[in-house]
Amino acid sequence: MLFLSGPRQVGKTTLVKAAMPIEPRLYFNWDSAQVRSAYRKDPAFFFKGEHHPEDWICFDEIHKRPHWKDILKGIYDQYRDDCRFIITGSALLETFKKSGDSLVGRYFNTHLFPINIGDFRKADFKLYASANDLVQEALEAPGNPVINSLLEFGGFPEPFYKGTAEFWKRWSNQHRELIISQDLRDLTRIQDLDKIEALLEMLVPGIGSPVSNAALGQDLEAAHSTVKNWLLQLEKVQLIFPVPPYSKKLRNVFKKEKKWFFTDWRFAGDNRFENYIASLLNRAVVLWRDRFGENFDLNFVRTHEAKEVDFLITLDGKPYLLIEAKKGKPDILPAYYQFAQKLKVPCLVVTQLEGYARPVKNPDLVPMFQLSASKLGHVLP
Repeated sequence: MLFLSGPRQVGKTTLVKAAMPIEPRLYFNWDSAQVRSAYRKDPAFFFKGEHHPEDWICFDEIHKRPHWKDILKGIYDQYRDDCRFIITGSALLETFKKSGDSLVGRYFNTHLFPINIGDFRKADFKLYASANDLVQEALEAPGNPVINSLLEFGGFPEPFYKGTAEFWKRWSNQHRELIISQDLRDLTRIQDLDKIEALLEMLVPGIGSPVSNAALGQDLEAAHSTVKNWLLQLEKVQLIFPVPPYSKKLRNVFKKEKKWFFTDWRFAGDNRFENYIASLLNRAVVLWRDRFGENFDLNFVRTHEAKEVDFLITLDGKPYLLIEAKKGKPDILPAYYQFAQKLKVPCLVVTQLEGYARPVKNPDLVPMFQLSASKLGHVLP
């Protein structure tokens, strides 16, 4: 079985039907009363007519049904030699699959993210032998003007392809309301939905900075532990995602406070470009884990004196690549050299501006590069 999870309206069902491909008779949405009724009458209702081992059978939203894991376990154990299964769902699937072990060894998991530059190239993504190989390929990659549309309209398919700011505003209001009023309600017992809305708004000006739960709690008149729980629940419904600090081998750096970013970077206002780079890198590390099983993670490094590099990719807990996001001219600050030297990894200073793809000459021989974001996006998943 393949589990495919991702945010609401990111295009999971459309992708599955187009790419697998799934025959209409083999697609079953468990939100449908007809499908649920068919299962109650005959647990093998989906296995009617001619089938081949290469067929894909899609169960969409089955995770909303009671005892769905037991249902899948029984179906898979009986029919695994006769066909293949793909299970699609949104935030609740991502949450519920982490609990219990009845399906262990029976499925692989992958994620679908908002559209990004990697979706517009024909070649499949790959795993690089080293960060230096990734950097060298990025320096030689073509730019892609689609980044301007991505930054303007976000990466969710419907507003991206509509291509108007007015449609994005209308769509995003409905999208957020749906997630908060339905997914968040189904997943948690949170009652203060007005404070959840306020919390999301308070995150906007702080995008790119470590977040203090205690400070947010004071403004929201809530305990810091409550704010922490709210953030975790908003992560579960995939409205936001965290980037934690990296502190190994470094002194006087942040160790607890996370940065939080929006899954739809269009929400981030003036900090949209940094949020976009965070989304680009988060997608890369997750898909590298999904496809290749490598233990990539995304972090940031920052001292209490405000010396910082925005992002650090790690592999097996060890530094792999530093990335600094610059909306304008990609100036090189002393802190970038210091962190690159201490962590012994290359550093990319990534800008929204085109025309940057060069190594930076420096007396310390630290591997430092200026690069446009569209070139970096071309070589990432």
